[in-house]
Amino acid sequence: MKVDKAPDRPSTPIRVRRGVIGILWKGSDLLLIRRAEGIAKGGCWCFPGGHVERGETPRHAVQRELAEELGIAVEPIERRGSVRVLDSNHILAVWTVRHVGGQFRLAYREIAEMRWLSPADIRSIKPNLPSNEKVLAMLGV
Repeated sequence: MKVDKAPDRPSTPIRVRRGVIGILWKGSDLLLIRRAEGIAKGGCWCFPGGHVERGETPRHAVQRELAEELGIAVEPIERRGSVRVLDSNHILAVWTVRHVGGQFRLAYREIAEMRWLSPADIRSIKPNLPSNEKVLAMLGV
């Protein structure tokens, strides 16, 4: 009995989602957030940031995201590079930013907590996102 092979189907391109991370320093410590339960990767520690919206530049996105999530105004200083999130199709532009206004006011629907942590503490805090280590390497710490 002959079995017909299914025709090869053209592969569907994977849509890459663009996002941003904002790196805030306080002395030698960096700001990390713990993601709220009920959102993607809830409970994990990571650098603050989010998606780049349609028609938005990454520079503007990092300003908007940190304003929405942390209640602060930031000035993007330097784009440090990009990291790919291992288990998704996200590529995150990493920006060093400066806090230029506003007081921290967390958007609790997205952020459960924030902490200023040393690079060593960032490496040991659990649960965390694998991209944290890539960002620390990019920063040279």
